[in-house]
Amino acid sequence: MKVVNVEEFNVVKAGRDLVTSDPFDMQSVATLMEKNESYIFWLQRPQADIQSQVAAVKINGTLYNPNMKLEKAIFRHIRLTKNFCNVEVLPDGTKKLRIPLRLFNEKLRTSNRFEI
Repeated sequence: MKVVNVEEFNVVKAGRDLVTSDPFDMQSVATLMEKNESYIFWLQRPQADIQSQVAAVKINGTLYNPNMKLEKAIFRHIRLTKNFCNVEVLPDGTKKLRIPLRLFNEKLRTSNRFEI
């Protein structure tokens, strides 16, 4: 996972910090975060649109871009339905993505594979 330069982004929605032993084991981190979106920080560059939002996880005080395996574990419970909208509105009126765009595109690709 790559470290995120926090100074380049605004926080759209803050998540929880995961405190674990250093160096951390990806398998145990994925198990702890599975189906739990509360660990996700949603970040957006200033002057960018909603489609440029990225998800990040904070482990031991450092923000990381999650790899595809971790994204799949965290957002596993979200299923694409016929009229799935990948944008949701927070209680304060801020719009954010429902799942990361990279994962959304992967889910679309694999769901189309099975259509007849």
